[in-house]
Amino acid sequence: MRYRQISVQMGGQYHPLVNAAIIHYFFETVHPFSDGNGRLGRLLIILYLASEGYLESPYIYPSAYFNRHKVEYVERMRAVSEDGSWDEWLTFFLEGLRSQAETSYDRTHRLRDLQERYEKEYPGSTNTTTFARQLLQQPYFTAPDHVEYLDVSRRTAYKVVDDLESDGLIEEVTGKERGKEYKAVEVFDILE
Repeated sequence: MRYRQISVQMGGQYHPLVNAAIIHYFFETVHPFSDGNGRLGRLLIILYLASEGYLESPYIYPSAYFNRHKVEYVERMRAVSEDGSWDEWLTFFLEGLRSQAETSYDRTHRLRDLQERYEKEYPGSTNTTTFARQLLQQPYFTAPDHVEYLDVSRRTAYKVVDDLESDGLIEEVTGKERGKEYKAVEVFDILE
Protein backbone atom coordinates (compact mmCIF):
# COMPACT_ATOMS: atom_id res chain seq x y z
CA MET A 1 0.00 0.00 0.00
CA ARG A 2 2.74 2.46 0.92
CA TYR A 3 4.48 1.75 -2.42
CA ARG A 4 1.32 2.83 -4.24
CA GLN A 5 0.94 5.99 -2.14
CA ILE A 6 4.47 7.12 -2.88
CA SER A 7 4.30 6.33 -6.58
CA VAL A 8 1.03 8.28 -6.88
CA GLN A 9 2.55 11.30 -5.10
CA MET A 10 5.67 11.47 -7.26
CA GLY A 11 4.17 14.36 -9.20
CA GLY A 12 6.11 16.84 -7.07
CA GLN A 13 4.35 16.93 -3.71
CA TYR A 14 7.59 16.08 -1.95
CA HIS A 15 10.79 18.06 -1.62
CA PRO A 16 13.03 17.56 -4.69
CA LEU A 17 15.53 15.58 -2.58
CA VAL A 18 12.84 13.12 -1.52
CA ASN A 19 11.56 12.88 -5.09
CA ALA A 20 15.12 12.18 -6.23
CA ALA A 21 15.36 9.30 -3.75
CA ILE A 22 12.05 7.87 -4.95
CA ILE A 23 12.92 8.23 -8.61
CA HIS A 24 16.33 6.68 -8.03
CA TYR A 25 14.83 3.73 -6.18
CA PHE A 26 12.33 3.01 -8.95
CA PHE A 27 14.91 3.39 -11.70
CA GLU A 28 17.41 1.11 -9.97
CA THR A 29 14.89 -1.57 -9.11
CA VAL A 30 13.46 -1.81 -12.62
CA HIS A 31 16.89 -2.80 -14.05
CA PRO A 32 16.17 -2.29 -17.75
CA PHE A 33 19.88 -2.58 -18.58
CA SER A 34 22.34 -5.37 -17.97
CA ASP A 35 25.19 -2.93 -17.30
CA GLY A 36 25.48 0.73 -16.50
CA ASN A 37 22.15 1.00 -14.74
CA GLY A 38 23.77 2.25 -11.51
CA ARG A 39 25.83 4.93 -13.21
CA LEU A 40 22.87 6.13 -15.23
CA GLY A 41 20.62 6.06 -12.17
CA ARG A 42 23.06 8.18 -10.17
CA LEU A 43 23.41 10.61 -13.07
CA LEU A 44 19.62 10.96 -13.12
CA ILE A 45 19.75 12.14 -9.49
CA ILE A 46 21.86 15.12 -10.50
CA LEU A 47 19.90 15.82 -13.67
CA TYR A 48 16.61 15.74 -11.78
CA LEU A 49 17.83 18.04 -9.00
CA ALA A 50 19.22 20.47 -11.59
CA SER A 51 15.97 20.41 -13.57
CA GLU A 52 14.06 21.23 -10.39
CA GLY A 53 16.35 24.20 -9.72
CA TYR A 54 17.77 22.57 -6.62
CA LEU A 55 21.30 22.39 -8.04
CA GLU A 56 22.85 25.06 -10.24
CA SER A 57 25.66 22.80 -11.41
CA PRO A 58 26.53 19.11 -11.00
CA TYR A 59 28.90 19.64 -8.08
CA ILE A 60 27.95 16.61 -6.05
CA TYR A 61 28.94 13.05 -6.84
CA PRO A 62 26.56 10.59 -5.15
CA SER A 63 28.32 7.56 -6.66
CA ALA A 64 31.24 8.02 -4.28
CA TYR A 65 29.00 7.62 -1.24
CA PHE A 66 26.85 4.84 -2.67
CA ASN A 67 29.88 2.87 -3.84
CA ARG A 68 31.57 3.31 -0.45
CA HIS A 69 28.41 1.97 1.22
CA LYS A 70 27.46 -0.50 -1.52
CA VAL A 71 26.11 -3.26 0.75
CA GLU A 72 23.91 -0.88 2.72
CA TYR A 73 22.82 0.83 -0.52
CA VAL A 74 21.57 -2.45 -1.97
CA GLU A 75 20.07 -3.62 1.34
CA ARG A 76 18.13 -0.38 1.82
CA MET A 77 16.61 -0.62 -1.66
CA ARG A 78 15.82 -4.29 -1.17
CA ALA A 79 14.10 -3.49 2.13
CA VAL A 80 11.83 -1.03 0.34
CA SER A 81 10.84 -3.71 -2.17
CA GLU A 82 10.35 -6.43 0.44
CA ASP A 83 9.10 -4.53 3.51
CA GLY A 84 8.15 -1.05 2.34
CA SER A 85 10.99 0.44 4.44
CA TRP A 86 10.87 3.84 2.81
CA ASP A 87 12.00 5.82 5.87
CA GLU A 88 15.28 3.91 6.12
CA TRP A 89 15.92 4.25 2.37
CA LEU A 90 15.17 7.97 2.40
CA THR A 91 17.39 8.52 5.44
CA PHE A 92 20.27 6.64 3.80
CA PHE A 93 19.83 8.41 0.46
CA LEU A 94 19.60 11.88 1.99
CA GLU A 95 22.64 11.23 4.19
CA GLY A 96 24.54 10.23 1.05
CA LEU A 97 23.65 13.46 -0.72
CA ARG A 98 24.40 15.51 2.40
CA SER A 99 27.78 13.86 2.80
CA GLN A 100 28.70 14.39 -0.84
CA ALA A 101 27.50 18.00 -0.81
CA GLU A 102 29.71 18.66 2.22
CA THR A 103 32.68 17.02 0.48
CA SER A 104 32.07 19.06 -2.67
CA TYR A 105 31.79 22.28 -0.68
CA ASP A 106 35.08 21.57 1.06
CA ARG A 107 36.84 20.67 -2.19
CA THR A 108 35.55 23.77 -3.92
CA HIS A 109 36.95 26.02 -1.20
CA ARG A 110 40.28 24.19 -1.16
CA LEU A 111 40.54 24.54 -4.94
CA ARG A 112 39.71 28.25 -4.74
CA ASP A 113 42.40 28.71 -2.09
CA LEU A 114 44.89 26.85 -4.27
CA GLN A 115 44.00 29.03 -7.27
CA GLU A 116 44.54 32.17 -5.20
CA ARG A 117 47.89 30.84 -3.99
CA TYR A 118 49.02 30.10 -7.55
CA GLU A 119 48.00 33.58 -8.65
CA LYS A 120 50.10 35.11 -5.84
CA GLU A 121 53.11 32.81 -6.25
CA TYR A 122 53.18 33.02 -10.06
CA PRO A 123 52.60 36.66 -11.03
CA GLY A 124 53.68 38.08 -14.33
CA SER A 125 53.22 36.95 -17.87
CA THR A 126 55.90 34.37 -18.63
CA ASN A 127 54.75 31.10 -20.17
CA THR A 128 55.52 29.24 -16.95
CA THR A 129 53.61 31.65 -14.72
CA THR A 130 50.70 31.77 -17.14
CA PHE A 131 50.36 28.01 -17.20
CA ALA A 132 50.92 27.64 -13.43
CA ARG A 133 47.89 29.86 -12.86
CA GLN A 134 45.88 27.70 -15.28
CA LEU A 135 46.61 24.32 -13.70
CA LEU A 136 43.11 24.09 -12.25
CA GLN A 137 41.64 24.42 -15.74
CA GLN A 138 44.02 21.86 -17.22
CA PRO A 139 45.24 19.60 -14.39
CA TYR A 140 46.15 16.66 -16.66
CA PHE A 141 48.11 17.24 -19.85
CA THR A 142 51.01 16.41 -22.15
CA ALA A 143 53.80 18.78 -23.15
CA PRO A 144 52.40 19.03 -26.70
CA ASP A 145 49.15 20.27 -25.11
CA HIS A 146 51.18 23.31 -24.01
CA VAL A 147 52.21 24.03 -27.58
CA GLU A 148 48.58 24.50 -28.51
CA TYR A 149 47.35 26.01 -25.23
CA LEU A 150 50.13 28.60 -24.87
CA ASP A 151 50.69 28.97 -28.64
CA VAL A 152 54.43 28.38 -28.19
CA SER A 153 57.13 26.20 -29.73
CA ARG A 154 57.69 22.61 -28.56
CA ARG A 155 60.97 23.68 -26.96
CA THR A 156 59.20 26.39 -24.93
CA ALA A 157 56.45 23.97 -23.94
CA TYR A 158 58.98 21.47 -22.62
CA LYS A 159 60.73 24.28 -20.72
CA VAL A 160 57.42 25.16 -19.05
CA VAL A 161 56.95 21.50 -18.09
CA ASP A 162 60.48 21.32 -16.67
CA ASP A 163 59.95 24.51 -14.65
CA LEU A 164 56.63 23.34 -13.20
CA GLU A 165 58.05 19.90 -12.44
CA SER A 166 61.05 21.49 -10.67
CA ASP A 167 58.67 23.58 -8.58
CA GLY A 168 56.76 20.43 -7.60
CA LEU A 169 53.49 21.64 -9.09
CA ILE A 170 53.29 18.78 -11.59
CA GLU A 171 54.56 15.24 -11.88
CA GLU A 172 54.92 12.79 -14.73
CA VAL A 173 52.53 9.85 -14.35
CA THR A 174 53.26 7.37 -17.14
CA GLY A 175 56.90 6.49 -16.47
CA LYS A 176 57.51 6.48 -20.23
CA GLU A 177 60.28 8.19 -22.16
CA ARG A 178 57.92 9.30 -24.94
CA GLY A 179 54.29 10.36 -24.71
CA LYS A 180 54.67 11.55 -21.14
CA GLU A 181 51.59 12.75 -19.29
CA TYR A 182 51.56 15.07 -16.32
CA LYS A 183 49.19 15.88 -13.51
CA ALA A 184 48.88 18.89 -11.23
CA VAL A 185 49.89 17.33 -7.92
CA GLU A 186 48.01 19.59 -5.51
CA VAL A 187 44.86 19.68 -7.65
CA PHE A 188 44.69 15.88 -7.72
CA ASP A 189 45.46 15.70 -3.98
CA ILE A 190 42.34 17.75 -3.38
CA LEU A 191 40.22 15.81 -5.85
CA GLU A 192 41.28 12.41 -4.58
